[in-house]
Amino acid sequence: MKSINRNEIMKKISILILVLLLSQSSFSQKKVATAREYNKVFKTYPFSDPDPIVKMGSIYPYYRFDGYTNKATDKEWKVVELENEFIKVMILPEIGGKIWGAWEKSTGKPFLYYNQVVKFRDIAMRGAWTSGGIEANYGIIGHTPNCATPVDYLVEKKEDGSVSCYIGTLDLLTQTYWTLEINLPADKAYFTTSSFWYNSTPLEQPYYTWMNTGIKAEGNLEFIYPGNRYIGHNGEYADWKISAENKKDISFYENNNFGSYKSYHVFGKYTDFFGAFWHKDNFGMGRYATHDEKAGKKIWIWGLAQQGMIWDKLLTDTDGQYVEVQSGRLFNQTADLSTYTPFKHRGFAPAITDTWTEYWFPVKETEGFVQANDLGALNLRVERGFLKLDFSPLQYLSGEMKVMEGDDLVYSKKLSLQPLKTFSDSIPFRGDSNNLTVTLGGAKFTYHSNPNGDILSRPVESPKDFDWNSVYGIYLQARENIRQRYYVQAEKNLKLCLGKDPNFLPALSDMAMLMYRNMEYGKALDYARLALQVDTYDPAGNFYYGLANQQLGNIVDAKDGFDIASSSADYRGASYLALSKIYFKENNFPRALHYSNKSLEVNTGNVEAVQLQALIYRMTGEDDKAKASLARLRELNPLNHFIRFEEYQGTKSAEVRNKFTSLIRNEMPQETYLQLADWYLQLGLNESGYELLNLSPPSAEVLYWMAYIKGVLKEDGAMDLIDKANAISPELVFPFRNRSAEVLTWVASQTQSWKPKYYLALIYWSRNNIEKANELLSKCTNPDFAPFYVAKAELNASAALENLKMAALKDPKEWRYGKLLINHYITSKKYPEALTTASLYHSRFPQDFRLSMLLAKTLLLNKQYKACTDLLSKTSILPYEGATDGRQLYREAWLMQAVAQFQRK
Repeated sequence: MKSINRNEIMKKISILILVLLLSQSSFSQKKVATAREYNKVFKTYPFSDPDPIVKMGSIYPYYRFDGYTNKATDKEWKVVELENEFIKVMILPEIGGKIWGAWEKSTGKPFLYYNQVVKFRDIAMRGAWTSGGIEANYGIIGHTPNCATPVDYLVEKKEDGSVSCYIGTLDLLTQTYWTLEINLPADKAYFTTSSFWYNSTPLEQPYYTWMNTGIKAEGNLEFIYPGNRYIGHNGEYADWKISAENKKDISFYENNNFGSYKSYHVFGKYTDFFGAFWHKDNFGMGRYATHDEKAGKKIWIWGLAQQGMIWDKLLTDTDGQYVEVQSGRLFNQTADLSTYTPFKHRGFAPAITDTWTEYWFPVKETEGFVQANDLGALNLRVERGFLKLDFSPLQYLSGEMKVMEGDDLVYSKKLSLQPLKTFSDSIPFRGDSNNLTVTLGGAKFTYHSNPNGDILSRPVESPKDFDWNSVYGIYLQARENIRQRYYVQAEKNLKLCLGKDPNFLPALSDMAMLMYRNMEYGKALDYARLALQVDTYDPAGNFYYGLANQQLGNIVDAKDGFDIASSSADYRGASYLALSKIYFKENNFPRALHYSNKSLEVNTGNVEAVQLQALIYRMTGEDDKAKASLARLRELNPLNHFIRFEEYQGTKSAEVRNKFTSLIRNEMPQETYLQLADWYLQLGLNESGYELLNLSPPSAEVLYWMAYIKGVLKEDGAMDLIDKANAISPELVFPFRNRSAEVLTWVASQTQSWKPKYYLALIYWSRNNIEKANELLSKCTNPDFAPFYVAKAELNASAALENLKMAALKDPKEWRYGKLLINHYITSKKYPEALTTASLYHSRFPQDFRLSMLLAKTLLLNKQYKACTDLLSKTSILPYEGATDGRQLYREAWLMQAVAQFQRK
């Protein structure tokens, strides 16, 4: 037997230990991303003073906030922080879920604007808004209604080592639920934002979605936006990037020091990235998404004149001026006049899901860049006879970088790159710098230097001879009205269209849709029938024929309408979903499953179709299939609250119930419960709806719904719930759902209280049924609620003054009634009465600049010019975006004094 060498054994053991240690070290250094939640104190300028007066129109059922301050306080905010080796991302779920900041860690530099104070100002449709970071917007044009208030959120660790924070909420304007997944990979120097947006209504909704990203303005900032034109909000266009007005290169921030604010929707080149670079810092940021997912790219600049620069101190304390780089699904953010150009509004079809993903990243030490995607950012330039290459990688890469001039190879090098370790090289070059192609790793990263390459031929002007007063021209305007939620104007235009041609099929179908929305189901059916008289196979006509008949209880006709509508791709998914719900309510679960599957063939992200399947499987005892359906929903949208409520339905566990309720943490949680309860009630599942509402925070509307369900089920206790609801203040209660109208109609028949009739009147008013709204308000006996009288004043102009006076009498501590009275007197040209009222309210609220401005205006109208300027000189105004009132008052008051001096020579 061979003898054992002790030294040899010890050597092998040492090697083994070393290998184990190295492998352990390697394992411990495996790339990871982390997520943590904590509270952070920010210096905060809060907002307050929610408006109790109904704002019918663009923001109903939301209300505005009118209270802003220059006095800061220290406030704790919830923070979700995602971090890996390369970047850190901060999210504030209580401020709209905004991505508040993002940093490149090796330099400590933010590549998004980080505002170190939370300074709310009157900017958004509901007022409150803050600058900085990335803000997601869905619904209608403007900052989303939830941009400054809490949203739902969920933090998740993924199997691939990445971390995600999901933010989302129900948009009450469109009744669509949006979710944004903010994901940070373990080993990449970018984070992604993935949108999931579903239209759960049976009607087309407005389609508007933009990501607004703040970046700092200082540092010789260049906007890296490929294109040859820019479009305005009204569809007008001009050259990019050399201004025709002054020949300046406006892609550099500091060259925009002319005129007012700037809004450039850069356009004209097939591209999938944009970015910005601070040349003084040799540092930049980029955003990448495929062109089909995000074709729109915009630059917003406040303006470098005083008009814009005042927003520096209005929105921050020490962080300086910012600008915004924005991305959208459409080419421009369409204002009204864009209707008359090719750049129109778009609609969001019923039962459709939309998804897209964007990449956000820093760019290091490249002296600028010309191309970027999820692999990295490239700069290519010729300087002093040298071709210079810089590449800032965003992930670990190995491959060959090639530079071709036409068909000739000018440069080749095999690279092994690490995230944010910038590669730079240069070679002598005397060739054509506009004929270069750079590739890295084959086709994964490609750049062509030809400035005329990838130019789009898309038209930017409407036909000069298009007749907007023709039947089709008026119809197009009506369609545009619908897609902006201008339903009153849409109805006028559709009637004008049908006045010219009573059988114009598209207008008949859209009138059926509008009447359905207005809860005038008989009229909706009449218009749908007229459409089918013209063409029995018309998809829209059949779909609204189905909806109207379903609402009127004509189920066989409803099925027939949906069956024929399903032959069109436009209405197929929504029709199959409607059929699935009908068969579910009839307990015909096989047919319900059949149509839910057909709906999913049209739209794999149709969450309602999957919800129906989960429900059917639970109710038929197929637990494994029910769990699989819930798992599928979780993959689509982990913030879908149906998932956790169904899990609770299956287990009745207190732990699961608490998990369900704890994740509904948005500004108006009761609306989430009502929305989900409405879905169960559609299917005849009244007990589930009641149980769900019983978990909601108490509100008048929730209690009315619960009472209604008890009434339907013929159970005791309905009147107790109605009495409790009647005892709750109607302040900030703005019902809007079709189901609420059904509920409140029943409740009003059960009680003498004026409140259900008032709430019901608001719903009819929101649906343009002014006659019904007035009828209901007239039946309300002596309400002790000031906003009630403002509603009456708006609906009945002849009695406006007496109702406004009554509102002021009911609540003398509310400044808004004074404002309304003063404006009424001004409109009626009763200037002395306006001045008397303004003086009274100014004495009551001496620190309120809005009333000071109204007093100044009435002084001006009463020719008391010096008193006007004396008052304005002592008034500090916090402006809203676009505000010029104070400046105009001040200017006019001084000019009128000058005129008086001239007259006295």
